[in-house]
Amino acid sequence: MSMKMKPGEHKTGMPKDKRGSSILMRFATTTGLLAVAVVGLAIIFFHTIRGDIFQGAFQAPLKEWSATIAGHIGKDLKRAQSVAKSHHIGVIVWTEDGNYAYSPEGEPVEPDKLLKNTSGFRQIETHIRHATEHGGDNQTMRYTFMLDKDEFDDDRTPLLLGLVFVLLFIIGLAYAMQASLLRPLKWLHSGVEAVSEGDFSTRVPVVRNDEIGKVARAFNQMTTRVQEMMDDRERLLADVSHELRSPLARMKVALELMPEGDKRDAIAQDIRTMESLTTALLEREQIRTRIQSDMADSNTGTVNLVVLAAEVIDNFHKISPGVDLHVPPQNLEIKGDPALYKILLQNLIDNALKFSLPDSEPVMVSLGQSDEGIEIIVDDDGLGIPDDQAEKVFEPFVKLNPARGHRSGYGLGLNLCHRIVQANGGQITIHKRDPRGTRVRVLFT
Repeated sequence: MSMKMKPGEHKTGMPKDKRGSSILMRFATTTGLLAVAVVGLAIIFFHTIRGDIFQGAFQAPLKEWSATIAGHIGKDLKRAQSVAKSHHIGVIVWTEDGNYAYSPEGEPVEPDKLLKNTSGFRQIETHIRHATEHGGDNQTMRYTFMLDKDEFDDDRTPLLLGLVFVLLFIIGLAYAMQASLLRPLKWLHSGVEAVSEGDFSTRVPVVRNDEIGKVARAFNQMTTRVQEMMDDRERLLADVSHELRSPLARMKVALELMPEGDKRDAIAQDIRTMESLTTALLEREQIRTRIQSDMADSNTGTVNLVVLAAEVIDNFHKISPGVDLHVPPQNLEIKGDPALYKILLQNLIDNALKFSLPDSEPVMVSLGQSDEGIEIIVDDDGLGIPDDQAEKVFEPFVKLNPARGHRSGYGLGLNLCHRIVQANGGQITIHKRDPRGTRVRVLFT
């Protein structure tokens, strides 16, 4: 599987795009903003309902109440004083003989003192007609009641807090339900990422029968079929390679009976090529089986890459232009199968030496620990890889342009490296070096 990369750099696998934001994150942000807006509106509503706008709706009942109280007081000022004290309200009685006012404590006060305190009192005024003592015309008296706003407006803070709590609970419940609905999308996204990195054994949970569930089920069916097709192809290659060994052995025996000459030498060379290819295919199948076994085994041990690299490079000391090793002073321990890491290093170094030129500098193998993880870097001073073909080198049986000197091998080395790196959760990248050569970087996070 290949992917388009920027010129000069080609990477297997697909790292997570950290710049994007998930649907769940955007939904959580939207829900948070909605919660703030709803709570703000609730607070504004409560403050408004305590004001004169909504309290105007209580004007008619208060008028009836004040008329009843005024009728009870009549012309009796002592009764007015008692009402003021018992109801904790200000009472002003307007008569032809004078005006009388009583504070909420029942104390006589000047009417102007009560009337001026508009911020602390709510004013209700009513008129009552009373009969005179001598049977004359009825006398109209005016009564003003000053309701203490603190007494009139009950403390609704607990009610406000209760409403806010209920609103937040409803919003939180709605978010939890929506997050539950969107969770299968997160699983599907993880599955697609795994498949894009070459892991066709990935399956996603199917927990619903809606549209998302149908997509998840179709995804699982697709990965299952692709995995079966790939396994069948690998098995076919291995079986064919195995079955070819017997005919090749018979051909070698028959070749010994042929007279010496150019024709015999040509046939012998073809037989050796076929033997090498079948051996490579069988080794590839063995490595594939070993990778699958290691991925299923959670008790894989650790490998000291410094020691392993020194052992591998020692096998190439007689091959020109040579190999230099740069390692850190401390050991580099990494979890995995030593045999697979050995194959990885062998193929990377062999590939670098294979395409080096007579005047090339030695291949440089560097091991190190960075903020990203453990890295293996192999630099060569050879032919290099053209930008338009570099993305194909990790595919099996890919050989680059023979006109540029890429004649050796069967196109399986870097494909095996790719598989081993992916199986161990790493990334392998190829960079073009200036003025010539290639850098292969393997990163295990």
